[in-house]
Amino acid sequence: MAMPCVVLLTDFGDGNGSGAMLGVCKRVEPSLSVYELTNDVPRFDVAAASRLVADQIPAWPRGTVFVCAVDPASGAGERVLACRTPEGSIVVGPDNGCFADAAARLGVAGARALASLNARYLLMEPNAPSHGRNLAYCAACLAAGKPGFDDAGEVVEPAELSKVP
Repeated sequence: MAMPCVVLLTDFGDGNGSGAMLGVCKRVEPSLSVYELTNDVPRFDVAAASRLVADQIPAWPRGTVFVCAVDPASGAGERVLACRTPEGSIVVGPDNGCFADAAARLGVAGARALASLNARYLLMEPNAPSHGRNLAYCAACLAAGKPGFDDAGEVVEPAELSKVP
């Protein structure tokens, strides 16, 4: 069976693309297919990112891992989560509401807090700016099965997911 691909979605805009995120994914697993969906989500617009990722999930193969790097707090304190749809696609992002539309439209088959994966990345590059790299690392690990979703972290109840602000 082919390895799931990783799809990057950011609000970085032109000139600040998600190239570093792509590189982090390739460091985890060089054979991963990684795509940039867009870097043009309006700056810090979690609601727009939530709608876009929910719209895109059905267009991609089952098992695709989406990274939602749109965060007004710039990674300052939100827990990093992974949410799996009933069809097996996964969204990785901060717990800031970026999962809300996918959860409402597609459902949630499971959610995990990725504290240990996130901490592992931060130990690898303690002085690097995040800019979604930690999210890319977590997503690439899940796509590569290092670990599998069910072993990726503590269970988070779908009702505990943050709503769009």
